[in-house]
Amino acid sequence: MNETNPEIEASLDALATLCCESLSGTADPAVDRSERLLKTLLMSGYVGKKKASFQVDLETRVKAKCRDCAMHRGGALSSMSEKLAKQFADLARWESKNPSDTSPSKAANISSATDA
Repeated sequence: MNETNPEIEASLDALATLCCESLSGTADPAVDRSERLLKTLLMSGYVGKKKASFQVDLETRVKAKCRDCAMHRGGALSSMSEKLAKQFADLARWESKNPSDTSPSKAANISSATDA
């Protein structure tokens, strides 16, 4: 964790807290909130600094924050962290695509595409 910055630490801690709340049943998993945290994590440079996988980092933090809950609901934690890891990977892939990756640029309107 020594290669991270305060934004990465805050985002990972907030995600771990969200997972703990969900595991304990005190809150429903907030998809929109987790997506914002994942995007913040991505924009803070987590992808370039990580040594372990996102899922391992998240599970380690959740186990440190709410050990009893995480121990008794290990399957739920694994499922939740796997889902968040997939969301993070999809988001990283989406953010790294260039517009030219999918198709060439096109004219904005018909008059710019023709001689009309």
